[in-house]
This record gives sequence, C-alpha cells and structure tokens, in this order.
Amino acid sequence: MSSASLTPVPVILNPAARNGAVAKRIGPLQSAFAANGLEAVLIESTSEQNATDLAAEFAARNEPVVVSLGGDGMVRSVAAGLVGSTTSLGIIAGGRGNDFIGKVGIPKDIAEAAAIIAGGHDRSIDVLDLDGQICVGNVSLGLDTAVHNYANKVRRIKGHWVYLYGVARAIMQPRRIELELTVDGERLEFRGLSAGFANSGRYGGGLKLSPEAELDDGLIDVVLLKDTFLPKLGAELVPFTLGRHSSHPNIHFSHAREIHIATPEGAEPVEIHADGDAIAHTPARVTIRPESLKVRVLAEHAK
Repeated sequence: MSSASLTPVPVILNPAARNGAVAKRIGPLQSAFAANGLEAVLIESTSEQNATDLAAEFAARNEPVVVSLGGDGMVRSVAAGLVGSTTSLGIIAGGRGNDFIGKVGIPKDIAEAAAIIAGGHDRSIDVLDLDGQICVGNVSLGLDTAVHNYANKVRRIKGHWVYLYGVARAIMQPRRIELELTVDGERLEFRGLSAGFANSGRYGGGLKLSPEAELDDGLIDVVLLKDTFLPKLGAELVPFTLGRHSSHPNIHFSHAREIHIATPEGAEPVEIHADGDAIAHTPARVTIRPESLKVRVLAEHAK
C-alpha cells in the first residue's frame, strides 16, 4: 500500500521516556499502522502540558482520533486535551504499569492495538477532575504515593514486579496521614495509611485499588485504609480485592461525586498522586466528569 493511500493519524509521544524504551516502539508502530491502512504522524511532546496542548489542537480540527504512545502519564496528558471533544483517544502502550490501558482492554501488543485504532469502537468514559487537572485512573494519597515513589526510582525491576517492590518497601516504614475530607458534603476526619479516589480502580501494574470501579458510572470510588496493625490490614485486603466489601472493618469504601481533601490546621500538606505521578498537594478538590472522554476500544469493551 502506498503512503499516499494511508490515512494519517497523529501520535503524540515523548521518545526519551523510560530511557528510550518508548522510542524503540516507533518502528513497530509505523509498520503496524501501515498494515491497517494508517500513517503514524509522530509528534514529539516536550512536557505534559505540551502533550495536552497538542491534543487540544487536533481536537479543535475535529480529528477523528489522536493516539498516545507511552504509559498512563502520557494517556492522562493527551486525554486532558481531548476531554469534551468529539475526538477519540487511541492508545499504544509504552509504560511499565499501563493500568488504565489494561482497564479499557487495550493489549500491549502493538499490532493488536493498532488494529483497534483502525477498526475499533468509541466508548465514552468518565474522568476525574483534580482542581482542573484531568486524571483518567485514580487519585491517591499516603501509602500509594510511597509505593509509586519507590517504584519510580527502580530501573532494573520490570513490569508489575516493580510495584510489588514498592509495596514491600512502603509497608516497612509506613507513614500515616491525617486528612479532613468532605465527601458529597459530609465531613470526615481520617487518620490512616492511604486515601484513594478511583475511576479505573487499577494501579501498580494490575493491583486493584477498587475492584468494582466502573469507568462510566458517574461515580468516584472512595477507598480509605485506616490505621491498624499492617498484617491485619493485609488479611482484609485479600477479600476486598475480590469485591467482598463486608469483610474489611479497617477499609472504608463508598461512592461520591465530589471530595474536598484538606489537612488539619497546622499540618504539612500531603502529596497527591494521579495516574502514578505526583501532581498536587492538599488542599484539593476531586470531582467526576461523566462520559466526557471518548476512547477507541475493542467492540466488546464499548458500551
């Protein structure tokens, strides 16, 4: 097939990401696109904001689909530029965890993912809004933050093992957090290990912050891990990840549409992670933007 007969599709990427691992996927991506009648138009981003701005420019031109090549962080950046538009987000996995990517059923295999971009269906999903910053997966504070910090410092451990390493390191010296939460108008004082506000419910290379989280229910899953003896909490996490919400007295689970996160007067701000990256500190406000992002997925994952 000649290049003139290929349909151009913009692909936003940072070729330096993951020490060049993303750049190694460019050649296979171009071949896979061509095999599906597409031309990968590569656009290098210089920052998260630049990726968002680039995606927004394509959305303003009513491009049918804009592709993110990278991990969940790049997905978040590109998605932020597409929210509220008619342009769909296409995804080629290039990260370590790829949790949101897995939630929407995008395979890591480049050829399979390219076929979805060429012939898949569009699904409208919710996104989280953290003080104006778009998050596709989860917002978390506390233990989850420590897990990501440890994981992000490791280079030799691959895949989900890097996050299991992060969990092991984090629970050796867990830091408690104190928060003043307002969940749909109800005040809640929280002292514990972790506070999570989930859209996709997956993190850490396949771990489940909220096993029953849905991407299009218009709700935020609130998961609070209280301060308790860690082995006891670990025993409760097993049935929780299986969806048994009545078996965890030290895990608070609920749904919400708006959460205000603050710390007690005089306390230090707490770092907030979104989709695996530190992007804010308390105080902050998390809301849900229902069905505001279109994602190109397999037919069986479209609703």
